[in-house]
Amino acid sequence: MGNDLYRRTFRRGLFDFHAGEAVPEVELNVAEYFAAAARAGIQTITFMTKDAFGNSYFNTRIGHKNARIKGDMLAEAIQEARKHGIDIIAYYNVGLNSHVAAANPDYRQRTADQKPITEAFGYYDLLCMNSPYRDHVYGQFREIAENYPVAGFFFDITYVWSNSCHCEYCSSWYKARYGRPIPQSPAPGTQELKQWQSFQREIRHNFLRDASSCIKGVNPDLLIGWNHAGDPRFGQVEADRYADYFTSEFHPPHYAYGSLLARWKRSFGKPFELMMPSEMGSWGEWTVAPTATLRTTAAIAVANGGSISFGHVAYPSGFLKGQVPEAVMQAVGESNEWVQSLEPWLTGAESVPMVAVLYSIESKRMLESSALPCPADDPHLQGVHRMLTEGHIHFDIIDEAALLDKLDSYELLILPDQAYISEAVENRIREFVKQGGRLLASNRTSLYDADGERKTDFGLADVLGIGFTDVSRYSVSYFYPIDGSVAGSIPDMPILLKDPAQKALRVEAKEGSAVLAKFTDPAVEAKTHRHVYHQHAHPAHPTPYPAVVSHSYGSGASLYFAGPIESAFWRTGSPWLRTLYLNGLRELYPDPFVKVDAPISVEVNVMRQPSRIVVHMTNVREDKAAGSKTFIEEIVPAGKIEVAVKTSADRVYMVPGNTELPFSREEGHIRFVIPEIGLHAAVVIEGEGL
Repeated sequence: MGNDLYRRTFRRGLFDFHAGEAVPEVELNVAEYFAAAARAGIQTITFMTKDAFGNSYFNTRIGHKNARIKGDMLAEAIQEARKHGIDIIAYYNVGLNSHVAAANPDYRQRTADQKPITEAFGYYDLLCMNSPYRDHVYGQFREIAENYPVAGFFFDITYVWSNSCHCEYCSSWYKARYGRPIPQSPAPGTQELKQWQSFQREIRHNFLRDASSCIKGVNPDLLIGWNHAGDPRFGQVEADRYADYFTSEFHPPHYAYGSLLARWKRSFGKPFELMMPSEMGSWGEWTVAPTATLRTTAAIAVANGGSISFGHVAYPSGFLKGQVPEAVMQAVGESNEWVQSLEPWLTGAESVPMVAVLYSIESKRMLESSALPCPADDPHLQGVHRMLTEGHIHFDIIDEAALLDKLDSYELLILPDQAYISEAVENRIREFVKQGGRLLASNRTSLYDADGERKTDFGLADVLGIGFTDVSRYSVSYFYPIDGSVAGSIPDMPILLKDPAQKALRVEAKEGSAVLAKFTDPAVEAKTHRHVYHQHAHPAHPTPYPAVVSHSYGSGASLYFAGPIESAFWRTGSPWLRTLYLNGLRELYPDPFVKVDAPISVEVNVMRQPSRIVVHMTNVREDKAAGSKTFIEEIVPAGKIEVAVKTSADRVYMVPGNTELPFSREEGHIRFVIPEIGLHAAVVIEGEGL
């Protein structure tokens, strides 16, 4: 077992057995299930100990045991798992418990108007982690840790509901913490809202901190993780430090988001998994997704440095009771067989630092508490992720702590609309560029302070070679004219920049800066009483305002986009915005460690093991069908991928299969061509000094 379990295994399962008591019987053929799991190549199983209804699946003196099951399901599971060399992680649903809620209504999470959360996720009673309910949960943790030889724990639903919690325990805690009553409806941009959001984070943080202490007090070797540990949408990095491994849900058709999650998680240096339901779309749909979909999610997880966990569930009752369908285990098994074939080149692999994208937790929290635009889907982060993956750029997504600690290991830093950056981070970036680093920034980056107030100028104005003037009066802008150095294949016409939440900025280029594009304004600002055509007016008025500015600073250089280009790309999918962005990036950073010429469906990850580099290329085509969910049913090959790596090599080969690839050496690079890939290709480069 030991703390290295999640570093040496890549094939996991989540037995998501929320059976409840609504059916007349609940059965599981434990021996048959674990035999099938072993045949499917599963190495660890996160096994149900307490479900969303509040039912326990082990012999408990504290909680409510599911009245429909016979015996001790957890004990049986551990016994059978041992026969097949499978490790058990104890799944425990923290927040949802109807039995405790019915007996202790004061434990429920409550909104400001004192309404209890009784239909969380459509069905469930949600309890407060700040109430004495936490002692009930910790008691069950101790029961499991002391009496069952599990390898670790997985907590689900450790969430504070929107506009919660206003229960009596939280009200008392808040008043003691801040010296004032808990706010009912704090206004954006106020200290009251900032404190309220900090309080909500602290509820979860304190629970997870104490849960870790409780379990580690019984056995310090037990692994601890929870749903959305290491998740940028939560951004709760203080709590995440108590996790031994990171986990997040990963649902088709959001394939790109799985990659984004993985790039963020791996930057913290902890092992991580992506949990993908083997069912069509989400948990509890009782129909398997196509095998190609499962294999795609597995490829995204492991190529990015993580592991895959396939969720599955047995039919608890009825004519198929007690079994997981063979079709599910077969689909999982085919995916796991492929993962297993790659494991020698996955174990111990780490991302090669080339390009870092800063996702500032401080900026995220400032925006969330301010009156400034702060869409929940993080369009700047998702936009830059998509542009870089479609441009075959290998990159990591990092927070401020990682930036301060290891920025010098990267060659290029990207700041996608990071509105607030602390003075310490600004100074670190300034020194990085001065010493030869490259910096790409956009929009409001460094323009706001910690309270959400706009400063008189950008904090990084000297590095970017710009000065703030104003905000455009128009809701849309156009890039035009565009300098030939970054125009490339962009049509010779004004290119739309449109983000409903933000406008372009008016900036001036300082002496020594080069203007690579300017803005053109529309003919009029569209209103119901004044408009041209259906949406917004055509480009009509050239402006003197720079849209793209390059600047040298010390031994390094920067590139700045004076508008929300990443979020506009995410909203519109404009290939011309992506082309402009990538052209600018290549001007700034012309000779990366790895350069790939491939179709836009190919994502690149560059990982390092001792004495070798592994270049992963994952070919994922995301298609939409009139807005409905889509599943990958077949893999469309991509052909003739050209790769250049700034290194020497003794051998280049593809795995699995150890197929030798011919390569050439020229000007400090090796070059090779992959004739065709299906879903995934991994190229191993070996040589002295790697």
